[in-house]
Amino acid sequence: MISIRNKIVSVGVAVAFLSMISGLPEALAAPKANSISIVPTITSLSLVNGVLTATGIATATINGQTTTVPFAAPVDITAVPSQPGVCPVLDLTLGPIHLNLLGLDVQTSPICLTITAIQSGGLLGQLLCGLGNLLNQGLTLSQILAGVGTQTTPALTTAQINQLLGGLTNLLDHALANLKKAVLTAILPALAPACSILHLELGPLHLNLLGLDVVLDNCTNGAITVDITAIPGPGNLLGNLLCQLLGGNLINLGATLQQILNQILALLKGL
Repeated sequence: MISIRNKIVSVGVAVAFLSMISGLPEALAAPKANSISIVPTITSLSLVNGVLTATGIATATINGQTTTVPFAAPVDITAVPSQPGVCPVLDLTLGPIHLNLLGLDVQTSPICLTITAIQSGGLLGQLLCGLGNLLNQGLTLSQILAGVGTQTTPALTTAQINQLLGGLTNLLDHALANLKKAVLTAILPALAPACSILHLELGPLHLNLLGLDVVLDNCTNGAITVDITAIPGPGNLLGNLLCQLLGGNLINLGATLQQILNQILALLKGL
């Protein structure tokens, strides 16, 4: 007669065997994906002490563990004077991005979007036309977002303001996604403990974003710059890996930001 103890052992062995062939144990699970997003995702636009401010995050996921760093920068919008009935051209300025993600210290130039909208270009285009008309009538951006209008141009409703801010958030995210295409033009020396500074440039670019005609540049008709300082040290895993690549002369001029991040991700697979 089989003892109760032997039955328990047999059941345990069977469960273990079934787990092995079904791929359930963590040891047999597929490796968790790694990702690096040093180009921040803007999550909201809102007035902070009377200043329109973009806030968002940059993230790195390594072996299933996600590190998130916050980002915030001022946003300004001005309108180019236009003839009555003509939708004004808008200049949207995003202040420089500065963040540090696990030893990758990122600093950009100011980023500008010159936006041409048409009244029939969808909801966002209509809202931008209304915004431009109000700006050209002497209202400030904070007044417009507080629901102030003029005798000739009605104020934006609360729903329209929320739609406008949501549309601009989406527009900025689409524009910032292009920073992954920035090209490495120089590798510069850096003060210790940093090992080097990667200097990348992008644009100016002429884009069609969300049905809008957009010129993307550094606010002086030049290229947007992205400087990434590699800082090694405890807790700076990405900085350590970038310094390793630089020490082996494995980063080449002409590489895009995304290609450099892919090289770092390739090293992570070996850890």
